[in-house]
Amino acid sequence: MRRALSLFIIGSLALATPGRSADAPSRYFSAEYRIYAGGILLSKVELQLDLSSVSYRVSAHIAPAGLGHIASNSHVVATSYGGLDAGEFVPQHLDLSWANDEGIKSSWMRYKDGAPIEFVSGYALPPEGQSDTKVDIDSIGAGTTDPFLAMLAPLTTGKLVDACQGEQQIFDGRRHASLTLIAGQELAPSEHDYPSQIAALTCKVVWAPIAGYSKRSMARAAEFPPVEAHYGRIQDTQFAAPLEMRGETRYGALSIYAVRFFTETPIQAAPFDIQDYAYDFEPDELDED
Repeated sequence: MRRALSLFIIGSLALATPGRSADAPSRYFSAEYRIYAGGILLSKVELQLDLSSVSYRVSAHIAPAGLGHIASNSHVVATSYGGLDAGEFVPQHLDLSWANDEGIKSSWMRYKDGAPIEFVSGYALPPEGQSDTKVDIDSIGAGTTDPFLAMLAPLTTGKLVDACQGEQQIFDGRRHASLTLIAGQELAPSEHDYPSQIAALTCKVVWAPIAGYSKRSMARAAEFPPVEAHYGRIQDTQFAAPLEMRGETRYGALSIYAVRFFTETPIQAAPFDIQDYAYDFEPDELDED
């Protein structure tokens, strides 16, 4: 279930952050989301976003919340960083780690010129998760993002409609999929009730597995309707992110909702570290809505 949630937020550990130019000052943002299944709170997602004109870093932490404490005690941490070229992401490195009562497991992926070239994982998929369509990492090429970075949408012309146009490729080291995004109408701040009073764009997202998925996932992919999403601009930047996403998975209806949408902070926070959650397996008080 935790893996499905990670991929749904369409859904990795100390690391070196790319150098910052004195001419490219950085800005720091944080956000928080909630994930629900059938209206029941399962998880919370904390996000950090660092941006300059030439580089980015995204760090995410997924933790059990509400009744999700009953289903799982897993924590997931993902951190990716890279460059920006004409406002487009050029990934350099991805770290993915998860911790539960069996310990910590980690994976990482390295890129060259925006193309993944090496993937190393300390986790072996169970037999039911194995795929007959293995992915050749050398065939992926540049232009893909990981499932966490895919939440961010460059606004290449400066307009919100850019957040939901065309096709996007996603690759997490084992699985390769495409997202087809179809923009709808733009909503004025007074026309929605999201926590940030900003314009929102309606969007449909069609997910299609390409390779690396189990036979069951490949066979059932066409059964599910498009994901319904609303995107909003992140402050005054040239990027947008989901305010909300709703879709169907083999586990039922899932939704993700921004309870705090990318507020700016004056200083850079350290990326999330799986070691901070390795032994945090006693449920806290059930999270409020």
